[in-house]
Amino acid sequence: MLLVVVFRAAGFDLIRQLLGASRPDLVCAAGLVAGLTIVFRGLRLVFLLPAKRLGILKAAWIAAAAQIAAMFIPARIGEFALPLLLHRLADWEKLRGLTTLVAARLLDLAALGVWAAMGIIVIWGFDAPLALAGALLLLIPAILLPRVIKIVDRFVSGIARHGESWERISARVHRMAEALSDSRAHPLRWCAAAAASFMMWMSVWLMTWLLLRAMGLEWELIKVSAGSALASLANILPINLIANIGTLEAGWTAAFTALGYPLEQAAASGISAHIWALVFVTVYGVAAWIGVLLTTRSGS
Repeated sequence: MLLVVVFRAAGFDLIRQLLGASRPDLVCAAGLVAGLTIVFRGLRLVFLLPAKRLGILKAAWIAAAAQIAAMFIPARIGEFALPLLLHRLADWEKLRGLTTLVAARLLDLAALGVWAAMGIIVIWGFDAPLALAGALLLLIPAILLPRVIKIVDRFVSGIARHGESWERISARVHRMAEALSDSRAHPLRWCAAAAASFMMWMSVWLMTWLLLRAMGLEWELIKVSAGSALASLANILPINLIANIGTLEAGWTAAFTALGYPLEQAAASGISAHIWALVFVTVYGVAAWIGVLLTTRSGS
């Protein structure tokens, strides 16, 4: 429904014009930067796991395979590909991998909150304190995660005596808590993982800016970063089905219209840039999954 509304605002002719006019050299440059985002995703995994558990090349490979699964398997179910891939390719226990997934997503959210706060300051300065506070609230889940898991671990351990099923649940929660404690025990690695999340989003904004330039839209990088960060907040809504289609375009149109760009142009550029971004995710993701399958066969 959201995509239909944005599509009507954009008009098919303008979308076709933007895609058709895309400069191959700048599209290729954007594709290379999309690869850089995968490297930063992989680097975050390297730092979230124990030292020497995972190399950067294999981590990037896992990140690309996990990203395409998360994008195209409906209702975010594909997110659970990451623990499975970590188990298969890094010999990381699935429950610990689930903790790694949660930590990675919360670091994503926190980094996006920082970028969104910066975007709000660029657009409105400090005249929108509620919006600024709302963006910074995205930092709280990552900050509270260790405390929440510890509380849950203690609670479940306390009722484990009520039955064998509770004992199994308690053991699983405890392993997840241990995985997070191991990561938090090395604050420099945790900070490095947070920095990788921040840089990953910066790469996304650079890729987006290059795509807009490829389509002939000479928008300022600082405004593209601000608008893209605010647009990405729409993906937090629990209504995404596949590839953030609809929610991202709606958030993009609202953000760039607020920045002063024409409604039709904002809507059309959002749809066009998203199409190119999904092409990049597909290319890198398919290549990664081919590698996963080949590795699995050779290892079996």
